[in-house]
Amino acid sequence: MLDIAWRAMAIGIGATVFMDIWAIILNKAIGQPLPNWGMVGRWVRHLPEKVFHDDIGKAAPYAHEKALGWVFHYLVGILYGVILVVLAGAGWLAAPTFLPAFILGIVTVGAGWFLLAPGMGASRN
Repeated sequence: MLDIAWRAMAIGIGATVFMDIWAIILNKAIGQPLPNWGMVGRWVRHLPEKVFHDDIGKAAPYAHEKALGWVFHYLVGILYGVILVVLAGAGWLAAPTFLPAFILGIVTVGAGWFLLAPGMGASRN
């Protein structure tokens, strides 16, 4: 069981590293801005106050918010890896297929669009 947990976490970390490398490639190739994990850290730090900001950039900053954002980013990646293995089953690790990972990937993009972005004020006018 512990082996399955470690492998699920490795999948999440690996996918997150891949996403970060892809962001760097897009930044270098077409100038797409890199994710600002500092703002995510600020958002996470403000969560205990139960306040969603119109613009997280205008919210009070916190020390180490960039580090907190990066840690949160990787913890979410690990969580997604664990969710994948739980939903696809431990047997998926022995013979992985594309469809479960693809479906979870689409769902996780939706989580960023419909949970994280609005919580940071991205959808407000």
